[in-house]
Amino acid sequence: MKAGITGLPYSGKTTLFCALTGQNYNKFSHSKDIHVGIIPVPDERLDRLFEVFQPKKKTYATMEYFDIAGSSVGSDRAMEPQVLQTLRNADSLIVVLDAFDESADPETDVLTVVQDFALNDLIIATGRLERVEKELHSGKSGQLFTEQAVLETCRDILERGDMLIGHDFHPEEEKLIRGFQFLTLKPLLIVVNISEADLTSGMAKDYEKRFEALGYSACAAFCAEIEMEIAALDPEDRPEFMESMGIREPALGRLIRMSYEHLGLISFFTVVGTEEVHAWTVHKGAKAPECAGIIHSDMERGFIRAETVSYNDLIQAGSLRDARDHGLLRIEGKDYPVQDGDILTIRFSV
Repeated sequence: MKAGITGLPYSGKTTLFCALTGQNYNKFSHSKDIHVGIIPVPDERLDRLFEVFQPKKKTYATMEYFDIAGSSVGSDRAMEPQVLQTLRNADSLIVVLDAFDESADPETDVLTVVQDFALNDLIIATGRLERVEKELHSGKSGQLFTEQAVLETCRDILERGDMLIGHDFHPEEEKLIRGFQFLTLKPLLIVVNISEADLTSGMAKDYEKRFEALGYSACAAFCAEIEMEIAALDPEDRPEFMESMGIREPALGRLIRMSYEHLGLISFFTVVGTEEVHAWTVHKGAKAPECAGIIHSDMERGFIRAETVSYNDLIQAGSLRDARDHGLLRIEGKDYPVQDGDILTIRFSV
């Protein structure tokens, strides 16, 4: 799963990136380079499975963060191509807003960023519409009429500076526009970067309510500087420091959880004998063969069945053998939608 961190210049994007990835802020050039960090997704269930099975290793699912140059401020030009392409490749976008500066206007800033996204999507939609119209004039048809209609709808929405993600597209329309990787179709997480004073005075919740009311997406308020300090501490020192600052959960855990919720993602697990326990990420509703394919393409191609037990049932039983003896281990076929926390053993033949 990939998330692009962006926003206006000097909003604290790189500070938040370092807080999430544990990288050293002082080692960055702070130019227009794109910084990338891959981190394990914390999951207490995987830790517990590691204790139960005691294999040689455990493998977490991963989250990839991009720290991307700031959006243009009131400019009539689109983002630079490198930045735009990186954003398009992200599964979700995290927009950082400056609320730590007394002169900041985060409500206006978020409108500026969304309009910038809409402008870039509009350029893409308009360019493709022109090509579609030329192809229609030359006698080609097929799905071009449907594509023309949905792109015209997108154009109208984007010209108003609105997000496409709130529009109710039909499944066929969604399939047609998916390949354009429109920025305004991606789930949007707003991070309000507040001051230490606002954090300690309990203002975080007030900021979150203000921005959730805008209707773009979920919102979380953090002090990125403090979160970066937390990431730099030894793990055993973090709880005491967090308690002193009134922080219940670090930004990393909360943003990942919010990303999973808004992307519709779940986790399932595999156990490979005494070798490994592994967490995997998949979209909610994915069938067993698709999940098998995430592990290895041969497993999906030769899928026969999935031996399945829920995490809670396994922990209650104590082992796979006891789960089987108590009838908690199920045999599921190709139409089974994998559930969050399922432990799968894939049977296949190629």
